[in-house]
Amino acid sequence: MKVAISGAGITGAYLFRMLENQGCEVHLYDRRKNTGCGLTPCAWGTSTAFIELVSNAGLDGNKYILQRLDHLQMDEIRVRAELLTIDKPRLIKDLLRGTRPHLAPLPFADYDRVIDATGVARALLPPVADDLVLNCRQELVQSDQALPNRIKLGGIGYAWCFPLDDNRYHIGCGNLLHDPGQFLEQLGWIDHPSATGTGRVLCRCDGRIRLTGPHLSQPFVTRRFETEIWGIGEAIGCVAPLAGDGIVPGLRSVQLLLAAWHDPTQYRQAVLDEFHWMWEERAIIERLRQGQGVGLRQARVLRKNSQRMGMTVGLRHAITLLRRMGNAAGSRVCGSGG
Repeated sequence: MKVAISGAGITGAYLFRMLENQGCEVHLYDRRKNTGCGLTPCAWGTSTAFIELVSNAGLDGNKYILQRLDHLQMDEIRVRAELLTIDKPRLIKDLLRGTRPHLAPLPFADYDRVIDATGVARALLPPVADDLVLNCRQELVQSDQALPNRIKLGGIGYAWCFPLDDNRYHIGCGNLLHDPGQFLEQLGWIDHPSATGTGRVLCRCDGRIRLTGPHLSQPFVTRRFETEIWGIGEAIGCVAPLAGDGIVPGLRSVQLLLAAWHDPTQYRQAVLDEFHWMWEERAIIERLRQGQGVGLRQARVLRKNSQRMGMTVGLRHAITLLRRMGNAAGSRVCGSGG
């Protein structure tokens, strides 16, 4: 079978490596990037499940770890966590093993199957009717002083500052209600002496993140010019709506695709089963957008699902965090949730 992958981000590169390891003939197509790191968004943070997933592609996941974080400071709440910041550009380069993607239109008729790994663009699959896309601003900063590992919630989204290496930090914001750059400016985290000391911005970009979830991102498989097209990763909504983490879900979607390679119905069901928890998170986002109450039911979802990111969040703190995330939407918090 001759396969083409459209999209050379982390999910497309991971599938490329997995198929090559199986001896498949696979070609990679992408569009030209205009960012310093070649990625949009660059999204350097993920959970420890990343290590095993990368090892399945024949690489040592530990060598891409820049920092191990044992907590997140979310507003004034210190949340225990087991998180990683990773060298995503280096990982993609190693997954591709020197292969250069074709920067040209994809000739569908030349392939038996095409994989849509185009992320939020979902360039080859049908449009999503109830799509939910979050705007994002990101900066790679080198500072002459230690910056705190922190998250600031608000506007149905959050801003973050994560340590990388060599006094480098990833600072960014994703927000559904406000311009993320303005949100960061109001916090004083960018373009402000107290944010980076006398440091400098190494790279800056704007991007988008799909928070739709897989259930509302169907179909996962379609046909174009008599060629089967299968989606993976963010193209089919494999991003946690509350946390915005798409690295581990994206890599996991590749494994599901390979396990159901000849059966699109099996693949669809496997994706929906694996990421059923994203449906619950999407429902919480909708409540926040509509200014509805959040309570114990939603707090239990956050507490349970945060464990997937290696975080320990109690019910009381979960309610507080949900309230902070949606405070600019006029959300209220009640003692029990429906």
